[in-house]
Amino acid sequence: MRRELKQYIIQRLEEYVTPNKVQLIDWVLAQRTRYLTVVLEDFYHSHNASAVMRTCDCFGLQDVYVTQNLHDYNVNPNVVRGASKWLNLNMFDREDQSTQKCFELLKSKNYRLVGTTPDRDSASIKELDISQPVAFVFGTEKQGMSEYAKQHVDDLVHIPMYGFTESFNVSVSAALILNELVSRIKEEGISWQLTDEEKEDLKFEWYQNIVKRSDLHIKNFILEHSR
Repeated sequence: MRRELKQYIIQRLEEYVTPNKVQLIDWVLAQRTRYLTVVLEDFYHSHNASAVMRTCDCFGLQDVYVTQNLHDYNVNPNVVRGASKWLNLNMFDREDQSTQKCFELLKSKNYRLVGTTPDRDSASIKELDISQPVAFVFGTEKQGMSEYAKQHVDDLVHIPMYGFTESFNVSVSAALILNELVSRIKEEGISWQLTDEEKEDLKFEWYQNIVKRSDLHIKNFILEHSR
């Protein structure tokens, strides 16, 4: 769709969105980033996966990548609470190469792949190099990352802990890591924001989620614009 037409449709759809909602969407878009992203590797507990997705939305991440090696991915609506409709989910088919294909795509987009480890001799999350976009890889709570993921991430870091327990719940880990990294990219003068065109694309998508029978409205708007 031509950008001029898309902008026209956005303007027309906005007539059906409350001013408060329009203002909120503009504010959220100004906070959204693709500089940081998250990979959920073969999650089989929908509760945990959905909790991480909700955390991603809360911290302004736009993209989540989901691999399915042995298990099908499912969203738990009681946990995600609508966050999934504001995120871009990049799903990889259930197959042995699911993680590999995900990593190859992220590498082509210049992401640095990072995983967590309980090893206190590794670098702290506070010391992670964020000079290029970062994709954080989370494995399942029972098994952690796959052997392929461990061998192909660029860095392994640990979250500082001071008790007897060796690890956090995966959704807690995601919240701690994203809180740290989102704060750092905003403090260190990194260009983390979405482009104007990316914001338009998301607004176009989100307005369709909000406006009832948006498909019919759009058909009419296209006819109007072509006259």
